[in-house]
Amino acid sequence: MIPLKPRNRETPLPDLTPMLDTVFILLFFFVIAAAFAIHGVDLRLPKSSAASSYAGHPIEILLTADGTLRHNGELVTLRDVAFLVRDNSKSVGNNRQILLVPDRNAAVGDFMATVGAIRDNGGDRLVIAAEPIAAIKP
Repeated sequence: MIPLKPRNRETPLPDLTPMLDTVFILLFFFVIAAAFAIHGVDLRLPKSSAASSYAGHPIEILLTADGTLRHNGELVTLRDVAFLVRDNSKSVGNNRQILLVPDRNAAVGDFMATVGAIRDNGGDRLVIAAEPIAAIKP
């Protein structure tokens, strides 16, 4: 006869392989995302004899050579710029200046459309970034 006595089984340890795979995939994703987040937008500012240094914490809007707009590193549209300016002009105690940073190769039409959107929505404190002529080396 066969003894039907239950065996003493050890409880198996959980398989950690799927969790480790997930951790390494997330680590890889964040390392790659951080590498892309470090790079900024390289703009060549227009030259101006009236350029002076500026200090403060304005709302900064970048106009790139291809006509795209950026705010805090994110792509925005003219409509988004209008909302930013409108929200800024509504705040009484914290009405910050708006700094428009155009690329030297940006189209005049894109520049004028951006300035128009800012002015039409109450952006009367507009500052346009430029590079001083004296600082340019041939």
